[in-house]
Formats: sequence, C-alpha cells, structure tokens
Amino acid sequence: MKHINEKIDIEVKPRPILDMYLSQGPFAVLDIETTGLSPQYSSVILSGLIIVNPLSEEKIEVELHQFFATIPEDEFEILSKTAQLVSDCNYIVSFNGKYFDVPFLEKRCKKYNVVFPDVFNLDLFPLLKYYSDIAKILPRMNQKAIEEYAGISNYRQDRISGGESVNLYTQYLSSGSKDLERRILLHNSDDVKQLLRLMELLKNVDIHRAFYKTGFPISGGTIKGINLKKNDLIINGISNNPSDYIAFPSVEAPFHFQMKGSDGTFEITLPCDSKGNNVYVERIDGFDADKMAILEAFPSFVNNYIILKENGLINYPTVNLLASALSEMALKKV
Repeated sequence: MKHINEKIDIEVKPRPILDMYLSQGPFAVLDIETTGLSPQYSSVILSGLIIVNPLSEEKIEVELHQFFATIPEDEFEILSKTAQLVSDCNYIVSFNGKYFDVPFLEKRCKKYNVVFPDVFNLDLFPLLKYYSDIAKILPRMNQKAIEEYAGISNYRQDRISGGESVNLYTQYLSSGSKDLERRILLHNSDDVKQLLRLMELLKNVDIHRAFYKTGFPISGGTIKGINLKKNDLIINGISNNPSDYIAFPSVEAPFHFQMKGSDGTFEITLPCDSKGNNVYVERIDGFDADKMAILEAFPSFVNNYIILKENGLINYPTVNLLASALSEMALKKV
C-alpha cells in the first residue's frame, strides 16, 4: 500500500450555523475509488481524506491522506487506516457518501472484521439537492456540475471520471505505470479538495430545516428525525448505549421516553399546546445550561414559553435545539 500525506493550503471559513449542531473539533472530507459499484463483488482501491483540524481559534491544519492499493491485497490495510483516521474525527463530509462511500466501506470492513466508526456523515449531495435552490438551476447535480456553478472548476486538474479511474486501475495492475498511478491519485485528491471548497455552498442550504428532517448528532447519540404535530413534538433517535428503558411524563421531565435495548432506537413524545396556527410549550427546567441560554435568546422564547410553530411556520432552529436538549436530558437518565 502507498500512503500519500501532505499539508494543503485551502481556506476553511467559519460556519456558525453548523457549529450549533456539530462539534468544532477535527472533521474529515472523504472520497473513495472502487473497482465497481457493488461492495459484494468490488473492492476499495483508494481512499482519500482531508483532515481539517482546528489547532486554535486562529490556526487550522488541513492535511491530505491517500491510501492507494498498489496490489489488490492492500485493501485490508486501506480500510484499517481509513477507519482509524475517521475514528479520530467528529464527523465526515462527503458527496453522496450516505448512499455510496460509507455503506461501501462498512460492507468491505465487515468482510475483514474491521470496525468502521459510526461517525455523523454531512453529505453535501442531499443538502444541496433538497434544501437549496441549486437543483432548480442545474439540470444535473453531479459534483463537477456543482463545481462549475460554484465557480471553482478552475482548481480541478484531473479530467477523468470515476468509471475511467476503474479502467485506468486495471491497466495499472498490468503495467505498474507511474503515470496511470498519478492520474488515479490526482482524480481522487481533486475530488476531496473540491469537496472541501464546496462546503462554502452550505450558506445556500436551509440547514435548520434539513437537520429537522434528516437528523444530527447529540451527546450520547443521534437524532434521526423530528415531527412537530399540533399537540405533540415527536423525536426519534439512536442511543450510543442501548438499553430497554421507559419513562412516563413527570413534573421534572414532562415527556414520554422509550428506548429499545436491541438497537438503541428511542422515541420522545413531548405534549404541546396549540392555539390557531401556533404551537408552543412551557419552559422546561433541567436542560443543559448552555442550550437553555441559547433557547432563551431566540425570539421564539416569550414569557417562559417556547414557540415551536408561529403562524403555521415551524421555527426549525428552536425545534431542533429543544429536541437536542430533550434527548440529551432523557439519555442521561438511562
């Protein structure tokens, strides 16, 4: 296996909205190259990761890692090294990684008894497609088309597709050509570098609505989805520490909470009040102090009431933060 490691100079701008949901420690930008689309019959030949590590408020270290299979038997080492790097990160950034890269890695890791870490996947593809107006503008939503839209295509040096990369690798195994190796590595490194640059487009994404629908990590687990009804706020998630548990509403915790020990899935139901097109709850004590301070600073916090829906419109930041606080409060009681 060949390991390419280099510091790179790409500006990483602050993203305050993401900071509300994601820990501000290191994260990884991930892309893989494979011999085909099926993890049952195909293998990983190359993984590329950019590790973004905030060393201080002023300094951010950005480092590229590529693990390349000079022979097919290198796959085990590629998977092991990739899993190790990802395990040290708070989340990963991908493009269609929820549907391809991560499931592919997980299935190939299982073959070798390698544990691929369960890290939150910030997949830019569904965020840009379903929670921004970009899909209304672009006829195709592949990465290179979005790079053209973002005005960063001039940074890309490689001119091959993922399918071409597979063919080049087959030729490489026969010839050992350094030029073919360089072209395959360039395709992968350009993909992850451009993906890091595309994070700038998150400013066009309705992050709060997206995370309401798709979920986000919390301390002790992950919220998988939220549903605000007229008389209930329902939160579904997964705990990192599964246990059979049930708790009924009380004065201190006015919600119903149930978790399955088999898989850690949980559901919280918080009764709400409604009037017309407005849905609200009374202030709940016992929340994390920092989260409570943020909630109280929202315009939707009025006279000790938390307004979840106003004039028929969901206050997504408020609902998400409330869901986060409720879930963490419930999980701590298990």
